Amino acid sequence: MTTATILKTINALPIAERMIIIEKVIRTIRLEKPDSANPDSANPAGADPNSPSPSGDPWFDDPRNIAIVKDAIQSANEDKEKNVVLKTKEDIKNYFANL
Repeated sequence: MTTATILKTINALPIAERMIIIEKVIRTIRLEKPDSANPDSANPAGADPNSPSPSGDPWFDDPRNIAIVKDAIQSANEDKEKNVVLKTKEDIKNYFANL
């Protein structure tokens, strides 16, 4: 599956689900440690060791993409404490109009 396909699939999801996925991806990237016994795992296929992508995915080379991910994480963290109660059709309509 290509990065473009994955992004199209994620973009088709509701915003709340997208934020959860993006947050999990970032946590995985931060937590993943290269295998010290295998020097190739630290730099697969010549990947930039300073890139946040352990696989060297070029999508992460674009600072605009990194900014989008960081903004999404910040937005998700800010919205965690908010609960939405939709009681009427008007509430539902207004909620989706403001996404």
